Amino acid sequence: MAAEKPVEKGPWSPATIAVHGGERPEEHPFGAVVAPVFHSTTFSFRDFAEMRRYARGELPDEFFYSRYANPTVAEVERKIAELEGAESCVVTASGSAATFATLVSLCEAGDEVIACDSIYGGTVKVLTKILSRFGVGTRFIPLDKIHDLPALAGERTRVFWFETPANPINRIVDLNLTAQAAREAKVFSVVDNTFATPILQRPLASGIDAVMHSATKYLGGHADLTAGAIAGSRDFIDRVRQVAVALGATLDPAAAYLLTRGIKTLDLRVRTACDNAMRLAEALRSHKKIARVYYPGLEDDPGHELAKRQMKAFGGVVAADLAGGEREVEKFYDALRLARPAPSLGGVETLVSYPLYSSHAGFSDNELRAAGVSAATVRFAVGIEAAEDIIADVMQALAVI
Repeated sequence: MAAEKPVEKGPWSPATIAVHGGERPEEHPFGAVVAPVFHSTTFSFRDFAEMRRYARGELPDEFFYSRYANPTVAEVERKIAELEGAESCVVTASGSAATFATLVSLCEAGDEVIACDSIYGGTVKVLTKILSRFGVGTRFIPLDKIHDLPALAGERTRVFWFETPANPINRIVDLNLTAQAAREAKVFSVVDNTFATPILQRPLASGIDAVMHSATKYLGGHADLTAGAIAGSRDFIDRVRQVAVALGATLDPAAAYLLTRGIKTLDLRVRTACDNAMRLAEALRSHKKIARVYYPGLEDDPGHELAKRQMKAFGGVVAADLAGGEREVEKFYDALRLARPAPSLGGVETLVSYPLYSSHAGFSDNELRAAGVSAATVRFAVGIEAAEDIIADVMQALAVI
């Protein structure tokens, strides 16, 4: 309700939307340039008649209780909706909360989800460990089978879920092909756009039905908040919002304020991270201690041509297989001085994660092979430090192996 897209002020580029999108300066007290944080959990009515009108749904833009809607939260929802070119958006307490609320809003017992086998491990667990308990089944397919979706989907298939670039090794999915296949299959398509962000691609413009984000990552950008977001049509987001409100998965106003602030520099941060990632990938590809580099910016990467066609740059994540296994990875990690051995991505600092013990912990050997993850795989979430410092740190750590 309060997250609907405001009247267009543009046409604006994504960089400008990131700064000004979703804002309603006329509602800021005292002429404040930055909207205040509305910590209030509840909002009073002027009289009984106003309360009655709100209860009847006649005042959709008014606020009642912060679990339902909050002015600070509503601003960042409008901003993300504008960035993605969506009618509406709802933010949640985490990316996993956004994933769960989305799937629950689309599925019931007996329904099925088809998902790519190259997706975030936490999403796999939501599908296989949680939704399965309520009678929702999941089938995983490789990327080269997406065009077969109309033949693979059954009468109870409701959703196709995928990522591009896909965590952790940057597999690229054709957005136009996927949107067409999902339409023909009569299934609802959802893409996790966390790695690319709307700065690099806007999947809704290709016909994808909804876009999900772990806003903890690039949208927040400073490793100091946890949030999720889902953007799409107004009718669909209203359904997701009902689930999120009922579950209590809504975002706290203080985190929403930090998210708004983080998004203001999204364009600058993403473009710098992309530039740094390209330089790191080029440095790694010729190193004798590196068996393989996974980065779509490299011309010999299998996703390069597709990524060049549908993305504005190639992302800030680089994955690589070290020459060796866990023992060599351990030596490498322990030798890092600037880059931090930590999970997550999208912050201003460079982080190096080990998918086997983070995003894909607990996966079977077959699941790991499908996702392209091995004991030699490391993932660099490249930050905005000086590229030469990042590369020097990685090179000196590789020299220890």
